[in-house]
Amino acid sequence: MVTRPAQIDVHCVGPGAERVAARLAEADDTFQVGVAFDRERGLEEAEAADALDGEGTDCVVGVGDAAVDGTLGHIAAAAPNAVRVARVDAEDIDAALDAGATDIVTASGDGAAALVHRIRTAVGRERAAAEPDETEAVFEALINNTSFAVVTVDADSVVQYASPAVKELFGYAPAELVGEPLMALMPERFHEAHREAVEQYLTTGERRLDWGWIEFPAEHRDGTEIPLGVSFGEYTQGDDHLFSAVIRDVSDRKQRQERLDRLASAVEGSMDGVAILDEDERFQYVNDAHVDVYEYDDADELLGEHWSVLYGADERDRIESEVLNAVERDGQWRGEAIGQRADDSTFPQELSLTELDDGGLVCVVRDVTERVQQRRELREERQFIETVIDTLPDVFYVLDGAGRITRWNDRMVETSGYTEAQLEGMHALELIPPDDHEAVSRAISRVVKDGESTGVRSALLTARGNRIPHDFSGNAVTDADGEVIGLAGIGRDISDTRRRQQRLAVLSRVLRHNVRNYTNVVQGQTAYVRDALDDPDLRAALETADAAAADLASMSDRARRLEDLLRDDPATPRPVDLSDIVQQGYRQFEADTDGDTDLRVDIPESAWATATDDVAVAVTELLRNAHEHVEAPTARLSVETDDSSVAVVVADDGPGIPENERAAIREGEETALSHGTGLGLWLVKWVVTGAGGRVAFREGDLGGAAVALSFPASTSPGETTPSE
Repeated sequence: MVTRPAQIDVHCVGPGAERVAARLAEADDTFQVGVAFDRERGLEEAEAADALDGEGTDCVVGVGDAAVDGTLGHIAAAAPNAVRVARVDAEDIDAALDAGATDIVTASGDGAAALVHRIRTAVGRERAAAEPDETEAVFEALINNTSFAVVTVDADSVVQYASPAVKELFGYAPAELVGEPLMALMPERFHEAHREAVEQYLTTGERRLDWGWIEFPAEHRDGTEIPLGVSFGEYTQGDDHLFSAVIRDVSDRKQRQERLDRLASAVEGSMDGVAILDEDERFQYVNDAHVDVYEYDDADELLGEHWSVLYGADERDRIESEVLNAVERDGQWRGEAIGQRADDSTFPQELSLTELDDGGLVCVVRDVTERVQQRRELREERQFIETVIDTLPDVFYVLDGAGRITRWNDRMVETSGYTEAQLEGMHALELIPPDDHEAVSRAISRVVKDGESTGVRSALLTARGNRIPHDFSGNAVTDADGEVIGLAGIGRDISDTRRRQQRLAVLSRVLRHNVRNYTNVVQGQTAYVRDALDDPDLRAALETADAAAADLASMSDRARRLEDLLRDDPATPRPVDLSDIVQQGYRQFEADTDGDTDLRVDIPESAWATATDDVAVAVTELLRNAHEHVEAPTARLSVETDDSSVAVVVADDGPGIPENERAAIREGEETALSHGTGLGLWLVKWVVTGAGGRVAFREGDLGGAAVALSFPASTSPGETTPSE
């Protein structure tokens, strides 16, 4: 209930009002006395209303003529709730009452004491009369407040009254609840306990619960439960008991508390150190992780300590001069610092500071020793890679997905003649002659779009317009998700190789031309002499010389074919049907020979492998080798397949391949002790190796040599494997 203070506010009006006011103030120190109108003191009637405190004035005292001439009533209108006391002589009482006075004090006797008593009595009466209205107003304000509901029940827990707020809180209109049991608002599990508690209280007066505030769930009309906070009061009249409850929905507070509880659990369970500093920058709270990160034994060792105990002198100075100033300016700061453990060892940390409203700080600390070490190792690795790249004798470059240069080594600058500023962002084709643009663009596309590793031969066009022949190779550069974002490549200057090839080609052509001419001369002369001789021994010797010349001419032809094959850029192995390629090889053999070879062919309809079309040349060469070394030979050409490989096997009934030639082919080079007499097997070896296969010698079932050319098995384009 609202009550006014014991102090009484009094204003005096009329002639001599200031003297009366002084006596009242002296007689009762609870009076707050003022003078509103006294001509003797220069206070005019027109100013009196402004001097009164409206609702705050408890009493207006009219003195002398002001009490009877209407002045009291006129001035007191500015304080409508104030009592009007007239201090007049006995003969003026009626006049004062007619003029608006509510109470009279005569001027005779102890005027001050009588006036004080009258004022206190009159003001007390008015206040007592006003209390019921005020209480009713407070109650009306209470029940119309929708933030809580009021419910009154009798001793049988039957609702006698419900405020309007029950509609929003429980879903019932107030009239629906009146006359219903209170348990309609309770979950069923509380019904029995409620009955027992009420019965116990009515019998013994003992309360099971704290009536001041208790929280428990209630039941909404739709059956859902609502967390409530309730305060109880009791009113008795004779033997009748009425219980009133002020009920508030605490769902929001419960949810906030649950969030705070979860947050507290998260902070306690966090892997990061969390601490709270008060306004004096001393630890109020630290979680276990904060204790652990600084390697203290217990939180109590830090509580109450200044934050500076966790940092060395230099770092303390930096935090005070830079970090805390930033927090004061921006309200927060995040960065790296060097912490100091309990044993004075230091460690790199990530530190986050946030200012609180009360001037304190929230500190979050994470030990980043491993991260810093990883950064150091990564930096060292990057420096190593940069050093290796810059020392490469070849041009190195990185292109983005659009084909623009993003990285290069020193060799690129030296070779191209462009500055680093010019190379930055330059498109790769600006370094390529126009006639090679199409081939280089296709190669870049295969890497960037298809993720293939590929190579291409082209000239590098320098800043001065010179063309330097290069072999370029590139591999895809991918991001963390495996997506291709560019390519990294190497360009090798092949100027010297080209010059050597040109010189060797010239020598080869001259040599082959001379060998062919000289062997023709030898064969012509031996034929002429042989026809003129009758001596069989001499004729046999000439026939041997003629055969040797023919072998030399055949070797010259093989050298030409080998030169043609090696001069072209090697094809890239890809899925091919070896059955088709092998058939091309033996058809070429049949076209080149007289058909006296008994060739047995066993080739499946298809046999897919990773190889090149050049395998047909190797097949032709092996068949020709059998034909040249055996008179009317028998040969078998077959294709064998299994899950992992495809083998092309050529077998004959000849004398076999000498071990020294087999050894030379296996070792890949001629030596003084291991060398061959011809180029045929070398041609086969180089073709098969370049196609991604290998050459092996077997024991032939026809009695002679058996050579197997093996390649990795593959699938036809568009066909999927079982695993796919």
